[in-house]
Amino acid sequence: MWFRHVTTALAMGAAAGLMAPAAAATTAATCTPTSLPLPAGTIDGVVTAADSGGGYAGEAYSSTVHHAVRWSGGKVTDYGDLAGLTDSLTVEGVSRDGTVTGYTVDAQNKVHPFRSRGGKLEALPVPSFSGAMDAFPAAINDSGDIVGWARADRDNAPMVAVLWPASAPGTVVKVTGGLPGTGQTKAVGIDQDGTVLVNSYPANDPVSGNGVYLWRAGGARKLAVPSGESSVDAGGISNGRVAGRAGEHGILWDQNGTVVRPDNSALLYSVNRTGQSVGYQPSPFGSQVLGVWQLGTKTATMAGMEKTVKVSADNGTLAGSIWTSGSGRVTPTTWRCG
Repeated sequence: MWFRHVTTALAMGAAAGLMAPAAAATTAATCTPTSLPLPAGTIDGVVTAADSGGGYAGEAYSSTVHHAVRWSGGKVTDYGDLAGLTDSLTVEGVSRDGTVTGYTVDAQNKVHPFRSRGGKLEALPVPSFSGAMDAFPAAINDSGDIVGWARADRDNAPMVAVLWPASAPGTVVKVTGGLPGTGQTKAVGIDQDGTVLVNSYPANDPVSGNGVYLWRAGGARKLAVPSGESSVDAGGISNGRVAGRAGEHGILWDQNGTVVRPDNSALLYSVNRTGQSVGYQPSPFGSQVLGVWQLGTKTATMAGMEKTVKVSADNGTLAGSIWTSGSGRVTPTTWRCG
């Protein structure tokens, strides 16, 4: 998931807030939270992904364990860790049948990509091209295709978009065709029809995106960059719509490629199949205000540094976590706004 790797998002939202005009009046929908259960042996958790059928996935952890989990029908399923690797685990996606994908990092800082099968996590193959590689799954669709990115095993290595195709289990391939021949590419999402969402970056800059592409079956189409913007990247795709940002403004590319500028938004990082997105709105330094939009219209506001909302799910809910300052606990949480 792109949100994980945009480490400057809050700072950019705060900076935008210092320059932005006051927000226009919007519908004041109330977003009601619901806590999700945790598996035995864990005390904290976060939701990081949702499937197309009302289920969620994320992480549950304590001081000694860090497990991948799935929530469906009010119940939690614990997938455990990958071969005892408990130093760090990140869940990035989940399919309707409950397959989760993500990666773990061992004590030697080696990245191990995974997916679940038969109720347990199993390793995904790491690319062998361009030397030894780390690989980071970012998303999965209901067909089981997984996309992400890879790099040589060093901190400043260039990124390349990759695909683990469901039709060829045990393989991983570069995402090529119609993409820039220079610089870096990073697959951050995949739609149900197999369309892969790819960000491009300069060769020496893995943060300032310079292009967003829709790739499918060896061909790609570049999405329009809003006038006056030089930096652009995306975070999520659903039903042909793409959520992202251009400079210091949140944007949504509609199904026909038209750029929509949602009211008072600084960054969008997830969109569902109906066009509901979630992200940040401009806010003063030191504060955080999350926004919910339906296409270009803001429908709800969620203030508070204790909330992390990462997902706009197809069932209309939002998902993430709430940190409680008194106990220090992090609770996996969904919200419904209305």
